[in-house]
Amino acid sequence: MKFRTHASLVFCAALLNACGPSYHIARGEEHLAGTRPDAAAQEFQKALDKNPSAVAALRGMAAAHIGRDQPVRAIIPAQRAARAGDTEGRRILVQALLTTGRADDALKAVKLGRDESPDDPTFRMLMVRGLTAVGQYEDAAVAADELLIDLSSSDARSLHAWTLARAGQVDAAVAMAADAVAIAADDGLIQAEAAAIFWKGRRKDDFEQANKMARALLPASPRQEMQRAKWHAEQGDTERAIRHLEALRGAYTKDGILAARLGLLYAERGSWNDAARHLSAALKLKPYMANTSVSGVQVMESGDSVKENNRRTEHIEVANTLGVAYTALGQHGNAAAAWQVAVDRTKRPTAAEHIQVARAWQRANDVDGMGRAAQMATEQDPSNAEAHFLLAQAYEAANNIEWAIRHGQRAWDLGPDKPEVVVFVGQLYESRGDKRLARELYRDALRRHPSDARIYSAFERVGGSRR
Repeated sequence: MKFRTHASLVFCAALLNACGPSYHIARGEEHLAGTRPDAAAQEFQKALDKNPSAVAALRGMAAAHIGRDQPVRAIIPAQRAARAGDTEGRRILVQALLTTGRADDALKAVKLGRDESPDDPTFRMLMVRGLTAVGQYEDAAVAADELLIDLSSSDARSLHAWTLARAGQVDAAVAMAADAVAIAADDGLIQAEAAAIFWKGRRKDDFEQANKMARALLPASPRQEMQRAKWHAEQGDTERAIRHLEALRGAYTKDGILAARLGLLYAERGSWNDAARHLSAALKLKPYMANTSVSGVQVMESGDSVKENNRRTEHIEVANTLGVAYTALGQHGNAAAAWQVAVDRTKRPTAAEHIQVARAWQRANDVDGMGRAAQMATEQDPSNAEAHFLLAQAYEAANNIEWAIRHGQRAWDLGPDKPEVVVFVGQLYESRGDKRLARELYRDALRRHPSDARIYSAFERVGGSRR
């Protein structure tokens, strides 16, 4: 009887051990290895139900959430595993923080990981990624030179090349990209990313070779990979989305939608040169360059009105953002041309949109462009004082004083709250020799703006007196 009791206890203990946390952790790890994150999460949850502090289960649960595209849910179990000293848990934590746009927190976690494991290649690469994510491109390039130079893997080489390119060190990036493609002949995205870097560096032969390899290895369409990049951008990891789209751009050079989305993300990060490069390219590619009419007849496809409206909206956004990028770069003529494209695609453009174009032409010292846009603004809204003032300035620059006075006076009548307008009109009268008219104009303006020194100075100049 005692033997049977002892045997029963041993059997129960074995059964409990088989169904304990270790059992479920092992099953969860098997599911992770088989790319079954949902099943893995279930097993790790069973392990945590039995032992909430099981580090392997916490780490596994975080990894399962990453595999399920749930980076936010991965953060807490990864934090708990990292606090317990689990290196892999800290790696997962950094990845989750980067993915969710918490780059500053990710950098703090990386630094702790590097303190614990200074030679760990993963933490080295995550340090470079973190610095890039917070926009410290120069620091990221320095870190890449220090931390990645002795890593020979294709991932390290491609990250190094990308970081140098992001920091504007194109020649160094080209050299590193050449190393990456040499050791990753069967990796389509690395070939494509290198092609993008070669393209930026104007290395035509290298670009063509890498582009050819990328197209042979990647799918015929970039749409699925573009969706992945979009997901990263929506989660908050804009830099990862940019890098992914840039690689795709190196392979699919004729895709206007791809170029547009990449340019818009660059603009979001304030990378104006790259934004302008890709957005301007997008406007020269389908579907944005596609003709909408043939011999004056509008081309229509049944059931495509929603698609056409969406495409029009995209086109306007691309052109407007390109105008902002060119303005940031001080290329005001190009900005005006880009905004004009947006105006042309808008069904009912406003006077304000025409005025924006006119202002850009004015900054570019293009009187004709300024005048055309200002004229359109006055036609769109005849009561718009700013439009008339811009048109008056254009006429004055073209030495057409009569029409400058006409529109300047109209601008003053419509907007007497702006003293600079009346000073401009009065100087036109003065240049024509009509001091009396100028004096009367200034006297009227001083009634409205009695303390404006500009008007009073002009009034005195033409013999006026307050007495």
